[in-house]
Amino acid sequence: MLKRSKLIIALVIVVGALRFADAEDQCIAPYGTEAVKNFLHQLQTAVADNDQRRVVAMVRLPITIMVAGKSTKIQSRVQLLRYYDVAFDAKVKGFIAKQEFSELFCNWQGIMIGRGEIWINAVGEPAMLRIITINNNPPWSPEDK
Repeated sequence: MLKRSKLIIALVIVVGALRFADAEDQCIAPYGTEAVKNFLHQLQTAVADNDQRRVVAMVRLPITIMVAGKSTKIQSRVQLLRYYDVAFDAKVKGFIAKQEFSELFCNWQGIMIGRGEIWINAVGEPAMLRIITINNNPPWSPEDK
């Protein structure tokens, strides 16, 4: 009887996990699953290579970031390049590096990287994936559980 109970509990957990994964797939699918995988890979590669121009090209402008404790609206790529190390600080870069596609969170706001440090969404005509939000200088680090 104990084995049967453990089996039932295991099945409930697996089915619950599959339903959660299916819900995430349904949220990401409208963006194009392969497009999201590709965008994440390109972002991670560009950040790892410190290819600032490539990263900045993946951002929808204008965008607001925190600079010296103040909300600052960035209007151009040149301006974002000037503030690149502020916008993409070590913590934000760490969250980007550690993000697994299978662990992406998605809701009506878009697709979240990390704990909300980066949000991406499809913008423009034709719609293309872009970073729409950068929440730099988070109070936690990628190593926190």
